[in-house]
Amino acid sequence: MPDQSKILSLPYIMPAQAQKHVTHNEALRLLDVLVQLAVSTRDASAPPADPAMAERHIVGPAPTGAWAGRAGQIALWGGTAWEFLAPQPGWRAHVLADRVTVTWTGTAWAAPETGGGGGPANPPTLGINATPDATNRLTVSSAATLLNHEGAGHQLKVNRAGAADTASLLFQSGFSGRAEMGVMGGDDFGVKVSADGAAFRSALTAEAATARVTLHQPLLLEGQAADPADPANGTVWAQAGSGRLRARVGGVTRALDQQQGSSFLVPPAGEYVMTTAPGGGGATITATGFAGRVDIYPFVPRADIAVDRLAVNVLTAAAGALVKILVYASDENGRPGALLVETGDLDCGTTGVKNATAALTFRCGVTYWIGARHSAAAVLSGWALSATPDLNGGNPATSLRKTLRRTLAYATPAPAGWTYAAAEISGAGGVAIWLRIG
Repeated sequence: MPDQSKILSLPYIMPAQAQKHVTHNEALRLLDVLVQLAVSTRDASAPPADPAMAERHIVGPAPTGAWAGRAGQIALWGGTAWEFLAPQPGWRAHVLADRVTVTWTGTAWAAPETGGGGGPANPPTLGINATPDATNRLTVSSAATLLNHEGAGHQLKVNRAGAADTASLLFQSGFSGRAEMGVMGGDDFGVKVSADGAAFRSALTAEAATARVTLHQPLLLEGQAADPADPANGTVWAQAGSGRLRARVGGVTRALDQQQGSSFLVPPAGEYVMTTAPGGGGATITATGFAGRVDIYPFVPRADIAVDRLAVNVLTAAAGALVKILVYASDENGRPGALLVETGDLDCGTTGVKNATAALTFRCGVTYWIGARHSAAAVLSGWALSATPDLNGGNPATSLRKTLRRTLAYATPAPAGWTYAAAEISGAGGVAIWLRIG
């Protein structure tokens, strides 16, 4: 029969042993040392000068003096001398000075950050597959980090002591900063970037008081091969095919360089706007209609105008003659594109102003094509040739280019898309059309 236990080496009372109390008390003394093991320190190399009775330590890696040669062992002050216990793998000891529980691996006492486990409820540092330090007290080395919800939302909070301090996320390359986002020295949210980790440049600032966003550098829009499908109002993009900056405004896609600088008076509701070019004046000439004729010309409003009627003026009536007013949007090249409005019939059997109901908003700087189609030869007011712009296209000629003229049976609906043809350019003046402010 062995004379001590296999794990803690506690002495057994042997048969017929004299003074059995000595063996029993020794076993109790060892249990008193090892059960609920707590030590004062874990890395000291020399014993304390005035240890208390039953004070325990884990001897450091380079022991001296009375501890020499006892690295890693548990030192117990018995009152007159140090006693030592050699740990076995799996033994745990709570280190009072560090507030951490360490485990003997067989070669060393391991703390939680190095695999020991059993840390305190409020550890001063924590490393997950990494070693923390005084600044980076929580350190994680991992391919990814997931912070998941617990049934609802989840917030990641970065708090600071005051407005002059920083609460931010810093993105590094080789532990050198390259981008930072957060509140830095104020309450405004900012984004900064750096090429060397030393000099940072502000890219964006969102003001806390107004939510106004400031871009500190020129904005570069990547060119789009084609206009986006059904963009929302307020969308801005660069169209690579045309090399133009474009935007969606009021349901209309337009080039931003179409804005006009000429003055423009928007009258009150019920009054009319002329569809002449800037500085073209309002003088009129006669425009004789013919059956199946369609004439349109460009009009660029210099302000946003909402209209409820489109009007023409009949100078010479023709029995049974009818007129419809057309409005087309323009494509990216300024040519007539999609049909916006084809009014109902206007009776030209009598003279005077003829109105057609139409709810339209004409946007400032956007090119529209406006005109009329005829069923017969009534005579209408037309704009003087100087009142509408000259058109480009066709072959070199000395004559004016004022309208796009097309033949189309009156009973046939106007085309949904005009499809420009240079052969349709005409020197005839356009029918005078007025827009009533709604």
